[in-house]
Amino acid sequence: MTFLKKTLCMIGALAFVIGSLGGPANAAPKEVKFLFPEPYTSAYSYPEGQAMGMYFGILDFQMQNHPTLRGKYKMRWVGDIYKSPEDVLSAVATGAGEMTYTLPHFVEQFDPEWRVLTVPGMFKDIKHFLRAMDTPVWKEKQDNLAQNKGFRILKWVNGIGDFHIYLNKGPADSFEAIKNLKIRFAGQQSFANAFKALGCVGVAMPYTEVISSLQTNMIDGHVDNIYSHDYYDMPRTCKYVIPVPLAVMPMALVVSSKWWNGLSDAERAVIEFTINTVDTLKYFDENQAKVLTWWEENNGVVVRMSPEFQAEWKKRIADANKDFIKDVNPALLEAIQSTAE
Repeated sequence: MTFLKKTLCMIGALAFVIGSLGGPANAAPKEVKFLFPEPYTSAYSYPEGQAMGMYFGILDFQMQNHPTLRGKYKMRWVGDIYKSPEDVLSAVATGAGEMTYTLPHFVEQFDPEWRVLTVPGMFKDIKHFLRAMDTPVWKEKQDNLAQNKGFRILKWVNGIGDFHIYLNKGPADSFEAIKNLKIRFAGQQSFANAFKALGCVGVAMPYTEVISSLQTNMIDGHVDNIYSHDYYDMPRTCKYVIPVPLAVMPMALVVSSKWWNGLSDAERAVIEFTINTVDTLKYFDENQAKVLTWWEENNGVVVRMSPEFQAEWKKRIADANKDFIKDVNPALLEAIQSTAE
């Protein structure tokens, strides 16, 4: 072999070694940060963390094993930086993380018309909500978030339990019985309007202050999802639950638009297939009724509403927010009304 051939062979071999050690094919997988306001050690104890843990787990498995994703990406749960769902959604929208979850009232900061989705009495149940989101006008609304607000809703995964009113005073079976009772809520104006219509007093405060406020009589009850009984140690702290849901609370898996648009078609297809294969809706939806049964088995009281009381309850809630949503695009409201059945 000539000197030139030997030299070329050595250069080729050296290039191969360098490429195998540090080339793009062997680059470290890129982290896909799933932002959450709690570390997973505590997040798994309530519905948001339970459901998101399922999607996090299957995506992590796919990124380790699927040939289209393997070696390119790896999931990381980031639950120790951002302290609220609003913060994590804003972080994903600005590209500081790749994934998170959201609820409709956290989207209001990006588009005020989304407030209609949290209005008490607007939806019969989570299935009604999903039918509305599948209409052209609401699909366009969601596409606008992806194109102009920095984040994309990949899937409405499930409801985290309908919102009910819990009280530590009873029997709560008439408007006179609940008159002027102080009810904690997260601060949504639509909820405040509903409480006023029912004769109660809405008190906005963080969920972390609920138990101490009940113990010091600052509040007489609170509103939260049906699965919150464990977190708030109910029915010990709030014996009475009003069985008519005040509102639904759907949860969505969202991604950064910048990150999503940077994936290949094949990579997006694998992720979409993966999340659409997992079904957490059925579990949470079917277990709601079981909570009310469990409630009475554990020294709680499910308030018995007369037909007249229940009919007037629903009417007051339906009328409470007419002014609140009067400037919302009528087509959005029509889509909700037309999908009620």
